[in-house]
Amino acid sequence: MALDVSVIGGSGYAGGELVRLLLGHPEVNLKQVTSERLAGKFVRTTHPNLRKKTDLKFVASDKLEPCDVLFLALPHGISMKKLPEVRELAPIIIDLSSDFRLNSGGDYPLWYSHEHDDLEALGKFVYGMPELHREAIREADWIASP
Repeated sequence: MALDVSVIGGSGYAGGELVRLLLGHPEVNLKQVTSERLAGKFVRTTHPNLRKKTDLKFVASDKLEPCDVLFLALPHGISMKKLPEVRELAPIIIDLSSDFRLNSGGDYPLWYSHEHDDLEALGKFVYGMPELHREAIREADWIASP
């Protein structure tokens, strides 16, 4: 049975590559891809390499429907602001930004030059590097992609 998967922030480079990989995955049904400024336009208009691979159109994030897995492919510093709005949409969330890679809010100014906005969520994400956290990743609901 295929997993219903959605991507928030599918118009950028990382989001486009993620969409490409998900479209080719036999156990994934790519349900929705968001872009606020491109809502209503075909995903292939921004990612021409996806012509003939999908007829999906971008949707605004407030139109997202529940899914099995939700990817956040947003710029650094934006995922932490978006998570409170979308955390109930999927039991599994995978963030591609740096926003949840560290467990301590005090580390963010040192390593990323900004404060963290969602201290409650820190520590709930598993750093998704299998060489370090293989077993924890298997059980995790929230993963911070390296």
